[in-house]
Parts: sequence; C-alpha cells; structure tokens
Amino acid sequence: MTLTFSEARDFLKGLVDYERAVPRSYDKATFGLERMRHLCDALGRPQLRYPTIQVGGTNGKGSVCAFAESICRHAGLRTGLTTSPHLIDLRERIAIAGRFADDGLFAEAVSGAAEAVSRLPDAERTTVTFFEAITASAFVAFAIAGVDVGVAEVGLGGRFDATSVTQPRCVVVTSVGRDHQAFLGETVEEIAADKAHLIRDGVPVVLGCTEPALSILLRRAEEQGCPARVLGRDFRPVDVHLLPAPSEVQTENAACAVEAVRIALPEVDDGAVRAGLVGARWPGRFQVLEGAPTLVLDCAMNPESAEELGRELSRRFPAARIALLLGMSADKRPREFLEGLSAGSRGPKPAALTSIFACSAATQRSLPSHALAEALAPLGVPVTDAGPVAEALARAGPSGVDVVCVTGSVYVVGEAMRALGISPALV
Repeated sequence: MTLTFSEARDFLKGLVDYERAVPRSYDKATFGLERMRHLCDALGRPQLRYPTIQVGGTNGKGSVCAFAESICRHAGLRTGLTTSPHLIDLRERIAIAGRFADDGLFAEAVSGAAEAVSRLPDAERTTVTFFEAITASAFVAFAIAGVDVGVAEVGLGGRFDATSVTQPRCVVVTSVGRDHQAFLGETVEEIAADKAHLIRDGVPVVLGCTEPALSILLRRAEEQGCPARVLGRDFRPVDVHLLPAPSEVQTENAACAVEAVRIALPEVDDGAVRAGLVGARWPGRFQVLEGAPTLVLDCAMNPESAEELGRELSRRFPAARIALLLGMSADKRPREFLEGLSAGSRGPKPAALTSIFACSAATQRSLPSHALAEALAPLGVPVTDAGPVAEALARAGPSGVDVVCVTGSVYVVGEAMRALGISPALV
C-alpha cells in the first residue's frame, strides 16, 4: 500500500481523534497499549531500532523534548522527534534532524502504518486512534531515516500512552499539575499515580516535579528498580544565559533535558549541550513578536502553566497593559486558568490584565467563545465574545493595549500563527 501525501493525511484524519474530540472513556478499551503493541509488531517493531528518550508530565514536556533533540543534534547525532499536538501542519509531529518530515517521507511512513492497520484483527483495526497511527508512523519514519536517537513526547497521562511501546533509555517526568482531570483524576496525587506508569522496567528516570507528585513517582521508581534523578536534589536548573529566551521555568525544563541526554547518551559532551540549549527552538511557548502592540504566543492551558505565564508576563512587561486573547478546550476550566494567571502576575510591578477577548478554535473540542465569555464575565475583567481566532486577533490588536497575549490552547496559538503567517519550524 503506497499512499500519496494527500491520501496519507486523509487516512489519519479518518481515524478517531481524541485530541480534537473528548474521549468516551479513559480505559484499556479506548487507549489500550495492547492494540498499539500489535500495530508496532505488524510493522516489525521500528521503535526498537534506535535509543529513545520518552518525556511525560503535565507542563514542559514539549520543551524538554525540544531541548533534548537540539542537544543530540548539535552533538552530531541524527535525531527523530515526535511531539503532539501540532500547531499548523501534521508533519510537525515527525521531525528528522530538526526539520519536519517532507511529503515523501511522511507518506511512506503513514503508508506503512496504514498497511499494518489493515492487517489487524477487526476489533483492533476499527478502533485504532489517530494518535496511535501517527505515533507508529513517526517510529517508522525514524527507522527509514536511520536516526541515531528518538525523542518521544507522551500524549496523555502515562498508564495507556502509545509512546510507551518504546523501550527508552531514559524517561523524564516534568511538572505534574491539574489537567485532563476528567480522565486522570481530580487531584495532583491521582494524576501523578497515572503518570507514574511511565516509570517501568528499571529504566532510569529524571523527575522535574515537586511534592506531592514527587513522593508518588519516587515510590514507583523504587518499586520498578529505576534509578531516579530529581531536579533540585541531584541536579540544578541550567544557567539562564544558556537559553535562547530567558525564562525561569525553561531553566528547569532544560536541566531535565540535559540530565536525560547524559543518562541516555553519555558520549554527548559539554560543548554539544551548550550549543544545543542555545540553538533550541520551541515555537508558541512564550514566543514574543515585537510590534505595536507586542504579541505573545503561549500554549498555556491549565492553572499551573497559566501561573507561569502570568509570572513571565509581569517579568518581561512590568506595568504593561495586557489584553488576553483566550480560547480553551471544552474540558478545561477557564476560571481556574484565570486564577492561576492572576497568582503568577503578582509582583513588584505586576502587568495589568485590562481586557479579555474570548475566542474559539475550529475544532470539535473547543469551548464556544460565547460560553467562554459567559464563564469569565463574573471575574471582574471586561470580556468580549470575539468569535474565531483570526477575528479575535483583528479586534484585539487595535484595542489600545501594550501587549496581546494569545493563549489557552495549542489550537488557538496554531490558528493565530497561521493567521499571522508565522512558521512553526524548529530550525
């Protein structure tokens, strides 16, 4: 089975997509790893042909992946990177040597996955998800491209995630916070217990989280015989001057990436680490576009990431007047997001949130802009129902503020980048 790029894209889009539609349940039937294992078995287990670093957590996992990939690439290694979700283009999910897969490689990899899906038993063939198929396609693409190392970002949780068919040389678990509560649990402890399943089989683990999650993950590491390295105990945040854009939280994410690479690939030297940190790019994560007003693109989507966003806005733009262009998925909690943003903004010269433009991305899962505006109305900041993302951008720009911050969802940031003509390229 050989598909064109267009046919490959249509094949993937025809599968059930729990990133854009709310899953009916969070269990083995919906996300079971057995189906993913059978799919990879049918492909000849491509995920075992190169060493892998697997990265999970609530916030920061994509940044850790980007730092780890960049370090390995600057060490002269041929890298494969699979992340999710994408901002603009499906091919973002499969990057080789820092560049998104071209149409030919993408189509070849998806063709292999589609052929393997067609040979699964009916019960599995009809329930393969978009995330499973695109993840399997990434593993195939890495094998075709002959990568020296793969870096894989976990999609959801840890108990059933498709990336866990790998046998990683190192697992990273970043911060653990309140997100996907409908599936992973209401408390940080419950969410950590699910993510703890990433820690397995004696594989070394790097932990970038704090209590109460840390104790749960350390207990799992001990049970599974996994050596654990803990941020703040065994290694420190990197020097902020080594990063392309200064940010306190990114010094921690970068440190986790460095630690993971040192464990998985001890031959990588300090020069490659420094060059990889400086050269890392992760679009849409506190990405600042100078202008009048200044635009900030940030994929924060839960209270903890909102708090960090508020902290960075106040640090980078003290006393500025800020408009929030906010869109969120229907399973998120807008009030908690704004409370987190407010908590992070407190400081000597806090940035002033003067207005909110509620918008909605063009996905099934998006909370309609009018519903978001209604949810935020009682919080005391003027809220406008601004409709689709592009329209909201057009309304927020001339609103008389110093900064417009686009946030709340990867899909919102992606649509804003498309409207602005901004590339999500890594190099």
